[in-house]
Amino acid sequence: MDVEKHLIIVKGEDKTQSIQECEYKDSKCMITYANNKTYSYNPRNVIWLKNPKLLNPETTRVYINKQPFSEVKKIVNFGEYVRIFFVNGYNIVYHRNEIIIKEKSFNNSDIKSSDVISCYDYLKHLSTQISIRDEDEKSFLRKQYERINYVNPSSVLAKYINPIELPKIKNNILSIFPFGFNLSQKTATKKAFSEQISIIEGPPGTGKTQTILNIIANAIINEKTVAVVSNNNSATANVLEKLQEQGVDLIAAFLGNNENKQKFFSEQTHLYPDMKTWYLDNKTYKDLEQKLLISKIKLEEHLEIKNKVAIYKQELSALLVEQEYFNTYYDENNLRMEPYRSIFKHNSDTVLKLWLKFKQLIESDRAISLSYKLKNLLLYGIVSFSFYNNSNEKIIALFQKLYYENKAAELSAIINNLNGRLESFRFDNATEGYTNISMSLFKANLAKKYMKNKERKVFTKNCLWKEKDFKQFIKEYPVILSTTHSLKSCISNNYLFDYVIIDEASQVDIVTGALALSCAKNAVIVGDLKQLPMVVPKKEADLTNKIFNNYKLNKAYNYKNNSILSSISELYSSKVCKTILKEHYRCHPKIIGFCNQKFYNNELIVLTEEQERHNPIVVYKTAKGNHARGTYNQRQIDVIQQEIIPKLKNHNTMSSVAIISPYRKQTNKLREKENETNIEVDTVHKYQGRQRDIVILSTVVNEINEFVDDPNLINVAVSRAVDRLILIVSDNEKIDNSNIGDLVKYIQYNNFEIIDSKIYSVFDLLYKKYTEQIYEQMKNRKKVSYFDSENLINAVIEKVLSELQFANLNWVIHKPLRMLIRNPDKLNSEEYKFAMNILTHTDFVIFNKLDKMPVLVVEVDGYAYHANNPRQLERDKMKDTILNKYGIPVLRVATNESGEEIKLRDKLNQVINSNLSKEDRH
Repeated sequence: MDVEKHLIIVKGEDKTQSIQECEYKDSKCMITYANNKTYSYNPRNVIWLKNPKLLNPETTRVYINKQPFSEVKKIVNFGEYVRIFFVNGYNIVYHRNEIIIKEKSFNNSDIKSSDVISCYDYLKHLSTQISIRDEDEKSFLRKQYERINYVNPSSVLAKYINPIELPKIKNNILSIFPFGFNLSQKTATKKAFSEQISIIEGPPGTGKTQTILNIIANAIINEKTVAVVSNNNSATANVLEKLQEQGVDLIAAFLGNNENKQKFFSEQTHLYPDMKTWYLDNKTYKDLEQKLLISKIKLEEHLEIKNKVAIYKQELSALLVEQEYFNTYYDENNLRMEPYRSIFKHNSDTVLKLWLKFKQLIESDRAISLSYKLKNLLLYGIVSFSFYNNSNEKIIALFQKLYYENKAAELSAIINNLNGRLESFRFDNATEGYTNISMSLFKANLAKKYMKNKERKVFTKNCLWKEKDFKQFIKEYPVILSTTHSLKSCISNNYLFDYVIIDEASQVDIVTGALALSCAKNAVIVGDLKQLPMVVPKKEADLTNKIFNNYKLNKAYNYKNNSILSSISELYSSKVCKTILKEHYRCHPKIIGFCNQKFYNNELIVLTEEQERHNPIVVYKTAKGNHARGTYNQRQIDVIQQEIIPKLKNHNTMSSVAIISPYRKQTNKLREKENETNIEVDTVHKYQGRQRDIVILSTVVNEINEFVDDPNLINVAVSRAVDRLILIVSDNEKIDNSNIGDLVKYIQYNNFEIIDSKIYSVFDLLYKKYTEQIYEQMKNRKKVSYFDSENLINAVIEKVLSELQFANLNWVIHKPLRMLIRNPDKLNSEEYKFAMNILTHTDFVIFNKLDKMPVLVVEVDGYAYHANNPRQLERDKMKDTILNKYGIPVLRVATNESGEEIKLRDKLNQVINSNLSKEDRH
């Protein structure tokens, strides 16, 4: 019978093609077969369907297990059953419950289908212009886009060109971590399996590859397929290398370009690795699973402790540096005195309270009475009443000094206590044990999967394009490693991986990124927007921008301004799940400390040890003069060869040293000179993803420009150094207000090189705790003062400094003038007396986080207190004069006026964009 018009299923089997005639007779179904033999059947055993509906394969897609059928010639819909005809002449019947039928269109109430089509057409248009070329010079990307005859609604590409609410995925799987883990990596791995799109932000040295490997392992044990892609082969080769180290690379096919494919398919063998020792019986497997669950709770608890130790160490390190600067202030101002005696042991909080209460007492012009002394005796156990005979300046300075000493001792005690708990737990053994059990379970799964086969099937390259063969291939190699632009050429048409992981996504453009997303049911985007983005040549940027302007699309789709990481981040904003990998394992704490403060808002948890090393960060300033010739600088080359390298040769192997620079010409010149050594020389861009124990960074230019001062470039350059960073800059004051200038300030501050300044750095940590004490006294009402005017301006400062352009600024309240003025030589006797009074304070000091030096003083002129108070106006005038003498800009804000935010923002921009006052400070 005509299989396009009839469907006859006998006892559950399609017999249509072999039936000549069918009729119902005497409560029986009489079927005559092609051999002319007739049989009678109970009608309950026969399903006879007629008058089907034809579906157009051009506009209809049929899926099984979420994978679309390809090369479909005809779809005949019988209602309960569907017959599918393929181009090769084969046809098969499916029950309607086995398959999903969808129209090839986007239907969403929030976005018009034409907009979605426009976005896809835009990407396809771009693919004809992007300069990835194959051998015949036809656009390689265009060929890949031509293979997409249909955007699968289940793919991540569909969500990318039509950014609607992302579905949540229920996930109750047991997570294993055979490649080790920390708390951030654990969260990132879990999110990868509960979100259709997840972003993993991986700052330098935070274990992005380790996270990717754990995602792969969890996908494989749950019988999922994975593609790992990047814009280059080195990132995916690194993943393969880590799999090889553990002997589990049998799951992966390193494909991509034709050369990689040729190598992979030519090197296949029939042999599997020996997996006998990997096999676990069911009982052993279940026991290990249970052991993993039990140990996981304790391990996570101690991972928290490990992170706390690192955070406390960071705090202690910063405190000790600041304490050194405070001790200089303390000694230079002859503030030494005998400390008070107390019958109680005072902690740092108690000392802060004593300081705050004493300051409030003297500000009220009240004498230090007997009742005050008795109250301190009762509350704080202070028995030495003679202590109060010292000057106010000395008493407050002693409280401040004691704060540093007590706080440092408290932090050290906490660190020792927590380290003791880690040692008792045998933390290193526990983490290694957990990792080993995870790896045993992973390998047991692989043994179960592969050991049932006697030998491994050897495939040819053609299997990638034949659907039936590819199904076998992907079952054998469930992990495909490829470049982003080549992934589509490594799979059969319309195939969807369960997971596509895009590594180094900040360097993947939206066109090749979208290609990878077209192959993904779920996507994990791994990268860091604060490291170097992709480089778009000017000609390409101009051309793609012109194309973009012809389409009315979200700016997130602008090719020249976006990587796939920034594009998805912009499109989905807070709606996409982002995990920051916070634990850092690469650099000396002082090195990564700059990146942490400058770029990562101090969110990184530095797990490297701050061992005693001689200046892990150093700056060389070359003599003033125009030594730069375009994009190379002979003076900096001379300093490297004649001063730096000879010193390093005495203590280091040259293979552990790298010289990097923003400019290719500088590296070429250096390479000519260093060709007899093992020193690596390369540009910063080429060095992303690499590291060396010692890194020498040559900035080249005499005057800072946008290219050299790019924050992403500085971040990458600094974080390449493991043990030591040596920075070479020209001694030019114009670097002051720049990212390189901030790096110089950070190095000088941490090396205690701010010795020729006429002003003191701000004691940030001291005054931060002081402010917290005020908050506590004001019952946590976020008030820093009893004056509403100061509380108002404090809120304004907080809001303005939260803006990205002012991210490297912070502020303190009520910093005494005497703690800013280091050398009072510029002051006359009246000014000196005024400035050195401990009660003469600024309202707010805004300072640079990197060297703690003041940037701007903000003074609040309360109308009632200032307008009709000639003496106060005179004091304000004197304060302004003193600050101006020392090059510290002042902004006065009157509370009876408006526009405080605008005034503050404008003043900060003015100060930051000028070199005002630098010579007055030295």
